[in-house]
Amino acid sequence: MKKRIIPFVLMMCLAVSLGLTGCGSDNPYSGYDLSEYVKTANYKGLEMEKIEVSVSDEEVSTQVEANVEDTKTTEEVKEGTVAKNDTVNIDYEGKIDGETFSGGSAEDTDLTIGSGQFIDGFEDGLIGKPVGSTQTLNLKFPDDYNSSEVAGKDVVFTVTINHIVKETIPEYNDAWVADNSDVETTAEYEQQVRDELYKEKEDQAKSDAISDLWSQVVESSEVIKYPEDEVNKYVEEIETQYQAMADNNGMELKDLWEQYGIESEEEYNTENKETAQAYVKEQMVMYDIAEKEDLSYTDEEEDELRTQLEDAGYQDDETFVETFGQDMDTYIELALTFNKVGEFIYDNAKVAGEETESTQETQSEQTTEATEATQAEPSPEEDMSQQDDAGADDATSNDQPGGADA
Repeated sequence: MKKRIIPFVLMMCLAVSLGLTGCGSDNPYSGYDLSEYVKTANYKGLEMEKIEVSVSDEEVSTQVEANVEDTKTTEEVKEGTVAKNDTVNIDYEGKIDGETFSGGSAEDTDLTIGSGQFIDGFEDGLIGKPVGSTQTLNLKFPDDYNSSEVAGKDVVFTVTINHIVKETIPEYNDAWVADNSDVETTAEYEQQVRDELYKEKEDQAKSDAISDLWSQVVESSEVIKYPEDEVNKYVEEIETQYQAMADNNGMELKDLWEQYGIESEEEYNTENKETAQAYVKEQMVMYDIAEKEDLSYTDEEEDELRTQLEDAGYQDDETFVETFGQDMDTYIELALTFNKVGEFIYDNAKVAGEETESTQETQSEQTTEATEATQAEPSPEEDMSQQDDAGADDATSNDQPGGADA
C-alpha cells in the first residue's frame, strides 16, 4: 500500500481532540446545491460500542512519579571524575583526515554516559576522566553508519568535559503536593491524577468512536459528481505540500515520489487527484449534514482554536501551509465544522445492546403488570360462584329468627 502525504482526516482528528465545536459561515460549498453532488448516508441512530474506561493504581503511580520527576532540580558539579550513568556537559570537535565535518562538532551538549548516543568508544572514553579536562579519542565510524560521508572512516574527537549534571528528584509527600498543585495531601493529589487520567481516556475513547462513526457515514455515502473547482484546489495544495517537503529535504520532487512508492508522473497525478477527491467527498458530506441540522460555531470557539494552534507553534500561514497544506483560516473552518458534525453523529448514535436491554425491561414490566392484573381480577367461574354465595347469604340472613324483621 502506498503512503499518502496528506492524511485528509488529520484536521478532523485534531478538531475532535481539541474538544471544540462548530460550523461557521465561511462554508466553501455554500454556492453549491450539495444534493446534486452527494447522497449522504444515514447518520442518525448508528451503532457504536459502549465507552468503558478505567484507571489502575499502577497508572496513577506512574503518572505521579513522572510529575514529581518533572520538578527535579539540576546543578553543575565541576569536580570529580566521570562515571557510567553520569550526565556530563561537553564540547567536542571531530576531525577526519585533519578536517572537521558536518555534524561532527558541538558545544554545551549534555550526554548520559552509557546511553549509546555516540559511536562506540566515545562515551566509554570519558569514564574515569576528571571534570575540566580535555580528552582525545581516536575512534572509527561503523561501516554501516547512516551517513555515507563518514561511514567506516577513522575519526579523532577532541572532547572537553565542562561539568557533571547532578539531578535531584524531590521527595513525594504532602509538602511537595502543596507546592505543586491546588490540593494539600498525597491522597487528594492521587485522586486528582486518577480523575485526569480517566478524563483523558474517556476523551480519547469518544474521539475514536466519532472517527469510527464518521467512517461509516462517509463510506456509505455516494458521490454523484465532484465539484471540479474544489478538487483542483486540493490537487494544487497537495502538490504545494509535496514540493515544500522536497525543498526542505534538499531533494528533487521525483526522488520524493519514489519514497512514497510513486513510480511515474502519471501515477503521481492520479494519486493526487484521488486524494483530493476523497478529501472533497468528506467535506461535502460534512457540510451537507451541517446544513441539514443547522449546526454553527461561535466566534469565541474560533478564537480558542486559533490560540491553541498559535501556542502549538503555528504563528504564520507559511508554516501552517507547509504542515497542513492549507491556510489557518480554512483549517479552522473545516476543523470546527467537522467537530460539530462529529458531535452530532455521536450524540445521535445508539450503544450496541442498550436498546435490546431497554426493550427487554419494558416487556418484562408489561408481563409483570399483566400478571398482577390477572391475579387481581376473578375468572368468570369465580365471579359466578361469588355471586351465588352472596345471594345465598342474603336469603339466609333474612329468614333467620331474630333477623331484621324480628
